[in-house]
Amino acid sequence: MKKILISLTIGVILGGGAGFALGVYLLPVIVEWQNRDNAPVQVTEAKADDPVGQFDRSSPGSDALHWGEGTVRVTDGKLVFEEDVELAPGPDYRIYLIKKFANTKKDFLAIKSQANEVAKLKVFSGPLSFDIPPEVDTDVYDNVLVWCEAFSMYIASARLE
Repeated sequence: MKKILISLTIGVILGGGAGFALGVYLLPVIVEWQNRDNAPVQVTEAKADDPVGQFDRSSPGSDALHWGEGTVRVTDGKLVFEEDVELAPGPDYRIYLIKKFANTKKDFLAIKSQANEVAKLKVFSGPLSFDIPPEVDTDVYDNVLVWCEAFSMYIASARLE
């Protein structure tokens, strides 16, 4: 009887933990579906002199659960994630413009106080468009970084060239 009770307790703990982890992962995906259906995105056409960068899935700060890939650019006061952008889903993502390139959690935490938050991210694939506040000089901020605020996790970054 005691072994059955111990096994049952361990099963409940492991099952509850797995269910919680699955919920943390799937909730943002469900939210993305809802947001994607309710908010069609109009993306400004690219210009030849737009600063453009690439999120790289193999970045040193990325791993199997925290990654991004695709093209990002700045044009006409907007930060644009092109159609090829795909990010690992997760909660509480923020998009920052940064002056110094960072591609790890440690690098970003060292400069986070100087970063400029552009938007909260609720959709994990492009195309997406975000207004850059007019007071932000995009000539000074030549890097983009996606960060998970809830868990202080680096997701992706791109140099704008």
